[in-house]
Amino acid sequence: MMSKKFIVVFISTHETMKAERAFKEGGVKVRTTTRPRTIDSNCQLALTFKDDELDKIVAITKKQSLSGAGFFRQGEGGLWERLDIP
Repeated sequence: MMSKKFIVVFISTHETMKAERAFKEGGVKVRTTTRPRTIDSNCQLALTFKDDELDKIVAITKKQSLSGAGFFRQGEGGLWERLDIP
């Protein structure tokens, strides 16, 4: 089974770079990419990660108080669906 694509989007490039650093220090592999046009954000960047890293990504985001995180999963037909993460 093919794994789904996940991304996290932050409020700014600075916050995205801060998050990337925190994730890598936490042992989570992420990759910087261009934010999909269908996702609304002031930042043009997003971080992609594997589905099995979602819990770690959420935990680090909360622990580091990273601002404006929006989590998305690529669904059917390539459309991005916002994940409801408290």
